Amino acid sequence: MTRVHIDHVALCVKDLDQAIEDWKDILGVLTPELTETITYSRGSSDGTEMVWATFQNPDPTGVSIQMWAPGSPDSWVHKVLAKRGEFVHHIAFLSDNFGHTMQQCREAGLPVLLDEDSHPDTMPWLKWNFLPESKAHGVLIELATRYQVGGDRWLPHPGNAENDDLQKELTDRFYTDPGLKGGGKP
Repeated sequence: MTRVHIDHVALCVKDLDQAIEDWKDILGVLTPELTETITYSRGSSDGTEMVWATFQNPDPTGVSIQMWAPGSPDSWVHKVLAKRGEFVHHIAFLSDNFGHTMQQCREAGLPVLLDEDSHPDTMPWLKWNFLPESKAHGVLIELATRYQVGGDRWLPHPGNAENDDLQKELTDRFYTDPGLKGGGKP
């Protein structure tokens, strides 16, 4: 059975460094555990350079806070920020079987924004697509491949349907009991 959970709320900000400092102040009082691990990344998707940081919830199915900003001096993101100011950009849902989740959305007639799933150029294993603000009453819904946090990076989650080979490789590498190879229980 496919599992989907709300992973993060993302804000589009003008100055990522300032946003990080401001959110450290806020979270330091309200939920200090969210300040313990911050993942950072950059990349481009559909020709738009982005930089982002995520205050990772220590609970793998808990909700994190993400901020992203333009990664180049002139992009459509600058125009949107100039017009709207900073705003909640999306709510992200992660799936352990992204292809199946996207199929379910399309079969249900949900208005999926991209004909083909996208991904950041720096993490081709991380797929995403979106449901429009018009359907979600003002906020973009991101649907993405479930990931895990390793240090300050996002890594492919070996338990995803798309990563059966990775799951087998990790099991073979880290379990010596033949009863555990391939996911068996002792």
